[in-house]
Amino acid sequence: MTIRKIIQKIIPYNIRFLLNPLLNHLKQRNIRLRSIYTKTWEEFPINDHIIFYEAYHGRNITGNPYAIFSYLIDDSRFKNFQHIWAVRKDTVIPSHVRNLPNVTFVLYQSVEYVKYLAIGKYLINDTSFPSYFQKRDGQIYVNTWHGTPLKTLGLDIKQRGVVDHQNIQRNFLYSDFLVTPNSFTAEKLLNAFDINNIYGGTVLDTGYPRVDLLYKADKNKIKRELNIPSHKKVILYAPTWRGKVGDEEDQSLTLKKNIEKVHQHISNDYILLLKSHYFESNHLYEQGNTFTSVPNSMDSNELLSIVDILITDYSSIFFEFLPTERPVIFYTDDLKEYERDRGLYIPMQNLPGPLCQDIEEVINCINDIEQVKSIYRSEYDTFLKRYCYHDDGQATTRFVDTVFFQRPTENTYKAETNKKKLLIYGGGFLNNGITSSIISLLNSIDYDKYDITLIDHGTNKNKIKWANMEKVNKNVHHIFRGGTWNASLLDIFRHTLFLYTGNKKYAPVHIYEREYSRIVGLSKFDIGIDFGGYNPFWSSFFAYGKFKKKCIYLHSDMEREVNKKINNKYPHKRNLGVIFSLYNQFDKVLSVSELTHNKNLKNLEKYVNHKSKMDYVINPIDYKRIFSLRNNNVQFENKEKTESTSYRGDIQEGFPFPDNKHVNFITIGRLSPEKDHQKLIKAFTQVSAVHNHVRLYIVGDGSLKKDLIQLVQELNIEDKIIFTGHLENPYPLLDHCDCFILSSNYEGQGIVLLEALILGLPVISTDIPGPRSIIEDSGFGMTVENSVFGLVEGMNAYLKNNNQMNNQFDYKAYQNKAMNMFYEKVCQLN
Repeated sequence: MTIRKIIQKIIPYNIRFLLNPLLNHLKQRNIRLRSIYTKTWEEFPINDHIIFYEAYHGRNITGNPYAIFSYLIDDSRFKNFQHIWAVRKDTVIPSHVRNLPNVTFVLYQSVEYVKYLAIGKYLINDTSFPSYFQKRDGQIYVNTWHGTPLKTLGLDIKQRGVVDHQNIQRNFLYSDFLVTPNSFTAEKLLNAFDINNIYGGTVLDTGYPRVDLLYKADKNKIKRELNIPSHKKVILYAPTWRGKVGDEEDQSLTLKKNIEKVHQHISNDYILLLKSHYFESNHLYEQGNTFTSVPNSMDSNELLSIVDILITDYSSIFFEFLPTERPVIFYTDDLKEYERDRGLYIPMQNLPGPLCQDIEEVINCINDIEQVKSIYRSEYDTFLKRYCYHDDGQATTRFVDTVFFQRPTENTYKAETNKKKLLIYGGGFLNNGITSSIISLLNSIDYDKYDITLIDHGTNKNKIKWANMEKVNKNVHHIFRGGTWNASLLDIFRHTLFLYTGNKKYAPVHIYEREYSRIVGLSKFDIGIDFGGYNPFWSSFFAYGKFKKKCIYLHSDMEREVNKKINNKYPHKRNLGVIFSLYNQFDKVLSVSELTHNKNLKNLEKYVNHKSKMDYVINPIDYKRIFSLRNNNVQFENKEKTESTSYRGDIQEGFPFPDNKHVNFITIGRLSPEKDHQKLIKAFTQVSAVHNHVRLYIVGDGSLKKDLIQLVQELNIEDKIIFTGHLENPYPLLDHCDCFILSSNYEGQGIVLLEALILGLPVISTDIPGPRSIIEDSGFGMTVENSVFGLVEGMNAYLKNNNQMNNQFDYKAYQNKAMNMFYEKVCQLN
């Protein structure tokens, strides 16, 4: 048994809750490192003469950071600057850099690393800093990325995790300058990492500093370092690494085999070099094949200066070789698989060189290289014009002038939109009414006027969450919270006390403000909306975020929610106690119906300093989506039973489908206490005892499922009550039922009632504030006493009236009203 499990067994939960910050601090190095970073961040000033460099997460000293460093080292204007390089234990430091007096090397993610990261004035990276990185006011962060992309990036990668891009996205959002070699790269970076229109920094479309090395490299020196005779022509093979960590041996053996075959069939005038991924490079070195392997420490662009023929596949290296006007051969023996799994931005057949499927074709192209140059001259010129128009050897000068001396430079621009920008937390996107409401809202907003960003926790694990997010309008940006906040141990204790007590005097407000900045970077949002309203973290995030206006939604009778009991526990009591204390930080505290607003105003007014802050907006409803989904590849007419594939695999085979022989009642919602399905089941049992031709469909899942099924069995009514479980698309079933019935004890509004009305179903609801607002405003449906008796009376009335309760709900008028309320009460700035 682990120490943690022993502690969990012998120490009460309340004590463990308060001890957890200390236990985590002692156990997890990354938390201690964050604490050191935070302390340095808070207590030490920025040093205006420190430049911090990181290339490929500290794995080498190459690329754009190296090119910038080399320029500054030779520039007398920077003689008093200290240059800090992040490296790893196995990083090979170039000899001409190692002993420079004003250069310091720090181990990646060491204590020294985080201290310099916190105090350096200029931060230069070609990939991304760790998740705890948080740019201070006064620091200047430059992200140069590392190449014109041929293969897809970020969200464009075909086989990817939903949030795999989150830390790179966050780094981009924090960068003061995003350096690109051409407008094509700028466009792909902004869109693939979902930052276009919200990126607050400046795009420098001024060329890559590292390409300057191609013009300035000492060719003779490089050949000497690689033991290449001066009369030899050089062929460089630079493939993309496509293996997995652990299978380096298989990958390197394939490379070795190809290299040897090429050596055997080309002229002795050539020497063949291999520039591989550092995983493969290390393994090839272990095999004793250093005669073909270029050291990982050698900069690729300096190397390109001596290359006569480049062989590559999907690597961006060829773009930077083009200014030499020497030939490129593309060897892609796995093109179909690569396009399927990764994807490409440019069709391979359009590239400025031959596309070879096997090594024999490569050999033939080498041996007929003059013909290759002639055939691809036109494509070569096209690529030079489109992608290499900045490659004049002066990109680093333009960079230094702009970043260090604020001199105006052409081709720099902002990527922000002038639209009003909203940042929204949607409530977690689990299967519930809040999710239905936020999806409808996001699918209804006018994107010509508003730019919308959703924010959420960054994890790939919850499939339900991501399936629901896929339903959101494609104009919406998504940013994620990766990592955790930067805070001291004392800060975390205070936060824990705040969560435990709900007493705002313990709240460490500064870490909530800091966390907002850590996540959104330099982005500026006009309006922040906590649409969920149940999560203390996100409520504190929005309460103390930098918005011109802050709104929080109340989707229910919140006092009833505090006292809701499930399995002898109060799931919302502690969290809502914290959130109530934050209401006063918001400009608008919004219920989702007028009658629910009246309830919340009465019960919660004490938490706001002006009761005018409390208001209501009704939820919009995406009626177009409902109409589309009700006929979504389903044909149920004249079927006694559904097929298991008719909706999804979560419907049982043999599930009886509504037919004309029965009157089919339906209810949809979570199987939780406030929905009170038990009351509905008891009422339906009484009705079915008189009317044998009735059925009740209960759609949804939840904590009370087993209890409700047991109740149905005890009442011996299994043949008439059908539990469907959660349905991804309930609308075909809803559309084929006869009457919708809602048995809730309280609701914020009751979205399912609106969905039923849109599809033309008669509705019956307990007489509670949210649904009463819908029924009274629409003029359709029936409210009944909130009791078994009331539901029995409602169902009997429906049956007695020969099922005549039809309506013509004006859903378009309702939708216009809902969106006008949203624009006026949420989006309008005073």
